[in-house]
Amino acid sequence: MYILNLALISLSLFSSFAFPSEIDWQNKAADHIRLNIILFINLSLFILILLFSFRHIKRLKRLNITITNESLIDPLTKVLNRRGFHEQVSRLDKQSGFLLIADIDNFKLINDQFGHNAGDKVLQRVAHALKFQTREKDIVGRYGGEEFVVFFPSHDVEIVKMISQRLVEAIASLNLTDISPELQRVTISAGVDKGDTKHCKFEKLYENADKLLYQAKSAGKNQVIVFDN
Repeated sequence: MYILNLALISLSLFSSFAFPSEIDWQNKAADHIRLNIILFINLSLFILILLFSFRHIKRLKRLNITITNESLIDPLTKVLNRRGFHEQVSRLDKQSGFLLIADIDNFKLINDQFGHNAGDKVLQRVAHALKFQTREKDIVGRYGGEEFVVFFPSHDVEIVKMISQRLVEAIASLNLTDISPELQRVTISAGVDKGDTKHCKFEKLYENADKLLYQAKSAGKNQVIVFDN
């Protein structure tokens, strides 16, 4: 009898340890649900932060590209500025070709007679004409003041001569009476030389083209001189 009672007590104790009550199961289930909720919330927050960071990085990249592009464009004429011109030329696979330097004839007189606002509009019209009359692969920039540059990545001198002459004629035929009825005509003089644009060689190329520009000025303006060796 004693042994039977001891066995029953042991069995009862074992059952209490081995088989949790319904309340214990409910508590564990509730804990499990709470843990899953916490994990879900944390995972959702992590994904949201990741998405926000990704979009923020993309926005910063776009902003940086915009700022970089704006720093390479002349704000008045919307063509490349000096820095942008050099950067575009440096990206070419072959950095040899023809450099055209063009200068608006008597531009100071235009400013003095019609005002700087009219002068700015003339610069815009000339820049647009240069861009419109050149090919997509040609690089057009405003180098400073009333001076523009065009780089032709070509070795065909006859094509360069044809385009250069077309530029001179297109600008001379611009209708500028909407700027001022008395502003009948604007012309350019230009010099073109062939050479390499790499670093120090560009200075020599620019110097040679600039000399040809002033020969065009001395010869009566409204013309282009192309060095043909």
